[in-house]
Order: sequence, then C-alpha cells, then structure tokens
Amino acid sequence: MSWLTWRQYRAQAWVALAVLAAVCAVLLPTGRRLADLYDSSGLPGCARTGVGCAQARSAFAAAVRADAAVTSLFYLAVVLLLVLPVLLGMFAGVPLVARELESGSFRLTWTQGVTRTRWLAVRLGLVGGAVLVLSGLLTLVVSRWAAPLDRAAGLPGGDGESALPGRFGPLVFAAHGLAPVGWALFGFVAGVAAGLLVRRQVAAMALVLAVVAAVQVLVPLVVRAHLAAPVRAESAVVLAPDRPGVIRIEGGRLFVSTPVAAPGAWVVSVRTLNADGRPFTAAAPEVCGPDGSPQRCRDAIDAMHLSQRAEYQPAERYWAFQWTEAGGLALLSTAVAAGCAIRLRHNATA
Repeated sequence: MSWLTWRQYRAQAWVALAVLAAVCAVLLPTGRRLADLYDSSGLPGCARTGVGCAQARSAFAAAVRADAAVTSLFYLAVVLLLVLPVLLGMFAGVPLVARELESGSFRLTWTQGVTRTRWLAVRLGLVGGAVLVLSGLLTLVVSRWAAPLDRAAGLPGGDGESALPGRFGPLVFAAHGLAPVGWALFGFVAGVAAGLLVRRQVAAMALVLAVVAAVQVLVPLVVRAHLAAPVRAESAVVLAPDRPGVIRIEGGRLFVSTPVAAPGAWVVSVRTLNADGRPFTAAAPEVCGPDGSPQRCRDAIDAMHLSQRAEYQPAERYWAFQWTEAGGLALLSTAVAAGCAIRLRHNATA
C-alpha cells in the first residue's frame, strides 16, 4: 500500500519539493538583508531600553518600504501560505478517495484482503504526514524570514507613518507561527471529505475551494477574536500637534480617535464616549469647518472631555492564540477524517 500510494502521489511530491526548494532559495539569502535593516534602524536598542522606538520604527518601516524586493517577498510568502490549504485539498486530498471511486478501481483494491478502514488510515497517515512536514517546513522558513518585521511591529512607537504589518493581522496571523500547519491539515482533510461525498475530482476540487475559502474568511471575522475575552481600557481623548490622532467629519458628524497604547496588540474595537460615558454622536464644532484652524478644532474637541474605550487582545496572547487555532483545526480535521472512515466503512456502494 505504501508503494502504491507513493506511485499515485509522486508527481505531487516532486512539485511540493520543488516549491519548498524555490522558497528556500529565495527567502534564505534575502533574510539577511531584512535582518540588517532591523539592526541598522536602532530597533535592537529600543527593544532593550524602550527609548527611541518611534524614530527607530519609522526608520525601519521607511527602509522596508524602499526595498521593493523585501516588500514583495513578504506579501508573496503570505499569499503562498494562505492558498496552500486550498492547493493541498484540491491536489492531495481530493484524489485520495475520489480517484478510486471515479475510476472504479476500488472494486479491485478492497477485495485484496485490505479493509476499507485500514486502506483509508494508511493513505491518510502517509499523505497527511507529508502534508504536515511540507507545511511545517514552509511555515518555519517564512516565519524565520519575517521575524524582524514581527518583532518591530510589537515594539512601541507605531503610528500612521510607521505602520508595520502586525502579527495579529488577519492575513499575517494565518501565515506565520503554528496556524498555517493547522490550516494545511484542514484543507487536506476537507479535500478527502469532498472527494468521498462528490466522487468526481473536478467537482470536488471546486467544493474544496469554496469551503476552505469560506472558513478562512469566517474564522478571523467571527471566531478568532473570541478565543479569549479582550482586555478593556479607557483613556481620555487629548489631541495635540505632536500626537497622532484621527479627526473625521462625515455628514456633519464628528468622529475622533487616538491610537491605543498597546504595542503589538490586536485592537478589536474602539469607541469614543462623551463625558457621561455614552457613545459620542455630537455634531462637529463650527471651528472644525473648512474656515477653522486645526489648533482651534483640537481645542474645541478637548473641551468636550471625550474618552475612548478600546478592547484588544494583548501581544502576549499571540502564541496562545496560535496554539488554540492550530489545535482547533487539528481537532476539526480529526473529526472530519473519522467521519470519512465511518462513511466509507458503511457505504456499501462505495
């Protein structure tokens, strides 16, 4: 069975090894360049002392933006790991059962003294193990390459001009750490289930694409923020020329906010409150109109004694969230695989 599985999957295996080799050949040499930009910006000193972080972050962000190769590689690596679960489901998971059912070869395979459960378990173990190794190596290479960016995003001093892609960002989170391994396993098992249910490889591939993409959108929007109760913090809204803040007027209404003082955190929600603690919904002061000065507008807003309530997931919860999401996907994959085994065992027409 092992030799037959290798012969059926050797094309996918060689393609996977080629992709892994290409990623290593591109990222490993350029990783030194990104690390040098981090060191030369002064961020190592900021990480030790907490002094000069704003200037260091601005210098590092400017250097990264000026280096088109580094910026392009970062986003290409993120995209690769985001589409990896779909590719594994379509080209590794779907053929595992659907190829046998569509061609009719199962009639010979399951009359050779090998039970359906054992046949499925061996193939799931061999191909699934290869999926885990491939996704783990790819994630390790990408995460180590992007480590300077992740460290910089977690240091204080960020603002609109020196914004860096944080580790908690919905796309970056699923492409760094442990989460990509859980997503790869889920994509593969979803492909197996789709092939078993649909029994046609092309149709099953389309189903995998739709299901995995939908789950990848729903998890960060609906599930991830609720893995732990967010921390709530309130602070006064104080505007000044040297402090970053957002003043927006839409339809005559005023919207104002200031940055949340939580470096590296995932800010879930920000609400502006009036002096009574209710949501702020007042109209914009006249001095904030086209003829008013910025300083008079800021003074008028400060006179309202507004406050800001922020809910966020602290930076120190990053790895807890990574383990929780990867573990949840692994459990879900195990349950789907068990369901596939039960269906295959009791479906007499399969």
